[in-house]
Amino acid sequence: MNLKILTLNEYSLIDFVNLVNKVFEDYTVPVNWNVINFQLDARENSISLEDSFIFFKGEKPVGFIVNSIRRDRARIDAMGVVKEERGTGTASFILEHATNYLKWKGIKKILLEVITKDKRAYRFYEKHGFREKRKLHLLVNKDLKTESIEYRAIKVEPRYVYTLSLNLEISGRTTNWQREPITLLLADGRYNYVKLVHNGKEGYLVWGKNEDKSTYIVDLGTKNNDEWEIFAKIAVDNLVRETNCKIISATSVPENDPLYSALKNTGFTSLIEQSEMYKNIH
Repeated sequence: MNLKILTLNEYSLIDFVNLVNKVFEDYTVPVNWNVINFQLDARENSISLEDSFIFFKGEKPVGFIVNSIRRDRARIDAMGVVKEERGTGTASFILEHATNYLKWKGIKKILLEVITKDKRAYRFYEKHGFREKRKLHLLVNKDLKTESIEYRAIKVEPRYVYTLSLNLEISGRTTNWQREPITLLLADGRYNYVKLVHNGKEGYLVWGKNEDKSTYIVDLGTKNNDEWEIFAKIAVDNLVRETNCKIISATSVPENDPLYSALKNTGFTSLIEQSEMYKNIH
């Protein structure tokens, strides 16, 4: 396939986010990026502009792939082709080009997430050697209530949360890319970081607000394995009191992480299910 290829750092970011929004406008979960929130996502998720690509037929952009890189692992943050190129082999060309490039760069494993109900996309990645690792869930709680639990909530710097989350990861927590300790540290300035203390035991809460003022939990953690549910209740209580929110969400929560069962037992329900997929390339 004869396509012109540019790296993302060789292309206008404004034109790029317009292309992404156009490509994803008819997807199960539409994307609505602007330059600012893309740049924030890029820093937070280790997106590498020099390792991401735009593909052209003549002068017309027809597809893209956005790659995040951490040491010998990569994650496909976003990939898509314009409507008229779907089913033509363009998507396969883009994925194969990126896979070969990442292998040449020394990457050993590629991760991605896809909406489980999007069978076309799921089968596409399966055909290209990706296998499902686990399910991730968008969890939502619309039945919020305050709790009669004594606790302290103290605003802290991201470094505190990074250190505590790193200890939790070492002790066996199964986070996904968006909740790895380095992600929480790189998101400095974007979210609210709170230290939670209950009965002398510590936990943390990282949270933010959407443009529509709805509130979301980025991550939540505690050192004590038997305290996850109580800290989930504390987190909800703190957010209700701080923001007067009516809905709280948490995106891409892995089923095999203690955060999932803690939120489910605190009134959260699954709204969207994703498949986290991987491919070993070395």
